[in-house]
Amino acid sequence: MKLPASRRAPLIPRPKVRPVRTRNEALRRYRRPLAIACLLLALAASLNTLSAGQLAKREVVVAASEIAAGAIISPADVQLRSVLADPDDPGLLSDPQALVGQRLAVGVPAGTALRHFLLVGPQLLTGSAAGTVAVPIRLSDPATVGLLHPGQLVDIVLTTGDGFEQAIRSETIARAVAVLWVPSAERGQFGMLAGGTASGEGIVVVAAAASLSDDLAGAVSRGKVSAVLVN
Repeated sequence: MKLPASRRAPLIPRPKVRPVRTRNEALRRYRRPLAIACLLLALAASLNTLSAGQLAKREVVVAASEIAAGAIISPADVQLRSVLADPDDPGLLSDPQALVGQRLAVGVPAGTALRHFLLVGPQLLTGSAAGTVAVPIRLSDPATVGLLHPGQLVDIVLTTGDGFEQAIRSETIARAVAVLWVPSAERGQFGMLAGGTASGEGIVVVAAAASLSDDLAGAVSRGKVSAVLVN
């Protein structure tokens, strides 16, 4: 007796997938899986942040209304509000009374959590002797401003004359005055200037006795003004 021959299962041809040749084709083909993957990653990151306890309810000082830059903060300008924040963030303030009377460096909208860097820092003459004034001086050579920094002591020298009709004469009009402010400049590694000159057209601010303020402020109109570094 002859057994019937076993039948083979029919071969199902595999669909031919055309290889991706351009970036746009890849985005069109895989945009749905990519979108789902991004959504899942964002959801996982959010859940991880909340579950790890990184944010917690804190009472912090916020602006009760919009406050303009340069305004003095009054009791009506600030209030305590419970917000989600990092419990270890030292920049958030929690005492409204400590802000009353301080000046804002930038304008803030209502509801902004106030921080120390939003306030105007110590004044230039803080800690100076009585009778000391802050005098802006325009140096004749702006490039020398890059050599100065706050706290540096300098002699201010006035040079008059042109060497023809008037003899050249140099006079020290202020000795060992402290530099209070210099224009900002790009600084590289180790605090050295990164090749750029400071902005501000040679203007610096020095601490001087009130009796010297007239001579210092008007020196640039009488001749060339220079700063000599001293110990």
